[in-house]
Amino acid sequence: MSALISSLLCFSLSMKAFHLPSILILAATPCCSFVPASNRRAGKSKEYGPTLMASKEAPEVYPLSQRKALLIKEAQRLDPALAKDGKGSYSPSGWSNRLGTAITPVSTNIYTADRPFYWNKIDVGCRMTIIRLSNNDLVVHSPIGLDPPLLDALKKLDGRVVHVISPNYEHVKYAQQWGEQFPEANMWGCPGLMEREEQVRWTGEIGFHARPPGFAKWSGGINEGNENANDPDMWDWNEFQPLHVDVEVNPFTGRPFFNEVVFYHPQSKTLLTTDLYWNYPRADGITNGQVADEIGGVKSEGDYGVWELAPDVGEIPFGSKAWKVGMDKLFRPFYNNFMIKSEQREKYRQIARFITCGDASSGWEVETIIPAHGDIVRGKELCRKVLERHFNVQCSESYVNDLEPHYTSEATLEWLQKMSLSYKLQKGEDLLDVIAREGSENIDITQDRSMMQLATICAKSSLPVASHDFLRHPNGVAIYNYGNRAFLNAFGYTWDEFVVLPSSKCVDTEEDVKERQKLLDAVKQDINSNAYDTATAIRVRKDKQKILLKNVNLFNVYDLEEGADIDAARKGIENGKMQPIGQAVWIKDVEYL
Repeated sequence: MSALISSLLCFSLSMKAFHLPSILILAATPCCSFVPASNRRAGKSKEYGPTLMASKEAPEVYPLSQRKALLIKEAQRLDPALAKDGKGSYSPSGWSNRLGTAITPVSTNIYTADRPFYWNKIDVGCRMTIIRLSNNDLVVHSPIGLDPPLLDALKKLDGRVVHVISPNYEHVKYAQQWGEQFPEANMWGCPGLMEREEQVRWTGEIGFHARPPGFAKWSGGINEGNENANDPDMWDWNEFQPLHVDVEVNPFTGRPFFNEVVFYHPQSKTLLTTDLYWNYPRADGITNGQVADEIGGVKSEGDYGVWELAPDVGEIPFGSKAWKVGMDKLFRPFYNNFMIKSEQREKYRQIARFITCGDASSGWEVETIIPAHGDIVRGKELCRKVLERHFNVQCSESYVNDLEPHYTSEATLEWLQKMSLSYKLQKGEDLLDVIAREGSENIDITQDRSMMQLATICAKSSLPVASHDFLRHPNGVAIYNYGNRAFLNAFGYTWDEFVVLPSSKCVDTEEDVKERQKLLDAVKQDINSNAYDTATAIRVRKDKQKILLKNVNLFNVYDLEEGADIDAARKGIENGKMQPIGQAVWIKDVEYL
């Protein structure tokens, strides 16, 4: 371990190469250890009445100054020493516990317990979060070490500890202690944690592929996620929502690394993360100074910055600075580029967008981020900018926001990827470039050229784009599985009607059916066939009105995945070992007859 620290410190000083396996060891150290402070004072145990924050005196419609004032008042109730000199009685203040309190109020019914965590004498910080549910039950997220002051502070919250959650493989060190201290509490772990930590008195696990209410609608109704809590002892998922980030694989072990479940509290619009997102402070210790540097000084309602409950604590220790460099500059790109496999990247992007880009109608509308490591972020606009940067996603209106969910579902993205790779194989061009070039809109293609961007441009293009597959009918009958807005509008169908329709229904007579099939077969049997390029065809709408399609461009869709060997695929097609699984078309012009 000492060699690892030396490597990290050397990197911080010289920015030289750092071995990737060491990064994994660095990020995998147990979290949330508690180191007693010499001047810590234990409070006296007694019963307390209902808390200020439980009475909902700080609704979001209150002015910012009043919300802050109520939080300060609640903090002083929990630790009266704050009223004297603004310093908590629990411990000296520092970047990992700026206020020096046992518990700090964050929002309505949300509290945190911030602590140092020393690893090889480096403070890497840790934070536990406490959520009060509507029935007054307390949920403890990412438990830290128990001590008398913390137990005393919990009593002041006037609730019963009913659920204790260890949300990933690393934030589990004190689960056993909490299970013993609160024998009636339900002990929950992330998927797979019960087998790894058998000494804990577990109640159960949050299920694999756990998805919050509304995720299926967001993803177009097609995802393997579980939106229901199967265990009767679990809380209401509408009130405190889990999302299992089931996309990561440690390239050195072939297994999940953190296997984290992130959470959202709709009442306060708060996102809770442990290691999926962190926010370590910059060197001068100014609260969220690093956010201003990274985002460009975005200001929004709710951005408290340095304030009474998150004061400036001066320059942070050298070791903590080095840790931040390692996490920001090394581990984050390693996680995004190597721990998310290529076949999982669109799924990861969809999860990231659900977390980042939600609004009042769908997704998570995040206005506060509580990471287990680093400063809390407040303000809807600021939270979105921070998460966009961290996950490398975009939420701009021109990108995805107004799309129907079926256009960005996992199934659609997977199919569009096959369409794009197949078009490249047959035509030698990128489908994204073709749709952008041939459409009438002025479309800006961003540098990431993701499948989400292709999905957006295809869906919004003025060019009718559609496809059918041969997979769903036992006799290989072609059934539509995709139609963009322009295509559905031209043919008069809704999405739900269209994606179960045999594609032969777009022609009027048996003779037309045969002629159409002859052309489709010519393309299907010859990868180099241009039989249907720039063709014209008469088709029929749902209401039986005839339409003339001009400049029709048809191509086969093969079962290709990202990273496929195009030359090998071409040989497989030419020798008959690889057959089309569908066909797709884009059309330049449509004329109503």
